[in-house]
Amino acid sequence: MRLIIALLLMPVAGSFAQHSSSVTLSNGVQLRLNTTPSSLNARLEPASGNSFYHIFWDGDLAAFAYELAVDRTPDGEQFRITAKPAGLEFAAQFPNADGGKPTPTLQQELESPLLASGGQFTVDIPTNPGTGEKVTDSIQVQVSRRGAPVSEADAEAAQLRFAGLKVYIDGKLVSPNNAGTTVLGRYTMFYLPGHGAYFFSSEPVDRRVFVQIGSVDQGNLQFTLDNETYACKSDAQILMHSARGELWVYHDPNYKPAGNWTKSVLTNGSRDEFFAAGSDSLDWWLP
Repeated sequence: MRLIIALLLMPVAGSFAQHSSSVTLSNGVQLRLNTTPSSLNARLEPASGNSFYHIFWDGDLAAFAYELAVDRTPDGEQFRITAKPAGLEFAAQFPNADGGKPTPTLQQELESPLLASGGQFTVDIPTNPGTGEKVTDSIQVQVSRRGAPVSEADAEAAQLRFAGLKVYIDGKLVSPNNAGTTVLGRYTMFYLPGHGAYFFSSEPVDRRVFVQIGSVDQGNLQFTLDNETYACKSDAQILMHSARGELWVYHDPNYKPAGNWTKSVLTNGSRDEFFAAGSDSLDWWLP
């Protein structure tokens, strides 16, 4: 398998890199993924609304990949994490990931026990034991209630913040009055049923068509899109390091979350629900 070859040919330990990424949702859920140092380039790609592909790249070829899914219990207090083999859907989305060959993946589905807030599930990534390198993914789920303090490390790294976000279109409130806890990150977004998802960055973005149309003043964000005026009001300053500035905005009208981990009212079943999120990577949402 190419993963074994890549590890046998790795130059020096100093070339290893640790991959970590986290996303916070306005319902209080925070999902954090940490990968032990590896010579491979690990990246997330969205699979569905509640699952992601974690792909380990050896240059332009995928050395290993699997699907990671998150599900929440009906009471909202526990989670189950499932690591699944990358199957036909992955092959269709990434037809040339491994040069036309099937990408190495898990041999079987791995399921965590029910995890309470702070619980962690570890997935071992197959490698060559002769190299002495052990690659693992550690996935942690945390639930923070509204008003819970934000860690200094998260606040320092973040560029944007939505706190209790309310969204108005042409003066009409289209989000709940109590839109949940604070979300922050290098990027933020919100999902609005019937309208899709809106993604925000404080700097130009290479992927997708982000346009510089957002104007921020303290906790107020305004932009015009498709002849509609959006006013977003946050209970805290939106730009973490400046009172005023501009944002780049991308709108995906076809974005549709699946599963229930984004919901705050789980009894709604499959009904769409507004949510906001913040992350250090767009990989959670956009291919």
